[in-house]
Amino acid sequence: MSDRVESFKVGSTVRIIAATRRGAITVVSGEPHGVRVAIDGGGAEEYEVDQIGDVISVEPRRKGRFLGSSADIVLSVPDGSSLELSCTSGDITVQSPAAELHASVASGDIRVDRVATICRVNSASGDIRINAARDAEVNTASGTVRLGSIDRSLRLNAASGNVYVDCIGDSAICKVASSDVRIASFEGSEIRLKTMSGDLHLGVPPRRTIELDFTSLSGRLRNKLPDGDGSPSEKTLLVSVPAVSGDVILSGAGN
Repeated sequence: MSDRVESFKVGSTVRIIAATRRGAITVVSGEPHGVRVAIDGGGAEEYEVDQIGDVISVEPRRKGRFLGSSADIVLSVPDGSSLELSCTSGDITVQSPAAELHASVASGDIRVDRVATICRVNSASGDIRINAARDAEVNTASGTVRLGSIDRSLRLNAASGNVYVDCIGDSAICKVASSDVRIASFEGSEIRLKTMSGDLHLGVPPRRTIELDFTSLSGRLRNKLPDGDGSPSEKTLLVSVPAVSGDVILSGAGN
């Protein structure tokens, strides 16, 4: 039984704004026209829970004893809601399919199932997992990033912690310091990676013409691409990697 529960009726375009200072935020699938807010912890009564039209906000009050308390929030929302979530210290978990997501944590992990449009995540310290999104923007200072299928574009800034991506459908622009970036299958036409010491492992589908612009003081190119079968090229892939000491490893998709 939660310490505090509130329920709301909503229409077809739902937006959720939720924040904690100390505590986790979890979003799960709920009723098509209802939002349920469950808050657990000593700071449960120190939250302001409001509704304006189809916008539900759950945020800590700026004053009071909440400053020393913690609370976890579970949001049951209609599938396809737009979400704006933030934690100072705590994990963010989104199990419900979202229309749009903006998630930020200072210390904690971010785990996301599916986002229909843009997925923006920011983390100072913690791991990031996104199963699927149309577009993704990821900013992280420290932590491992694991991305599933990105249908269109990826924008990535990473200082420390490796990056693993299953598939990108269109383009990628990445800036990393010491992170290795591994993309199992890059089906788009352009990838730009600026790195200090991280490597790029790029899986390339068959029948691609590769235009490579790679400069590095001490890094090297390793070509592990399989031999072609003589079929004509279906797409030109631009790979641009200015690096200080990182390598570029090209291989067949999925390898």
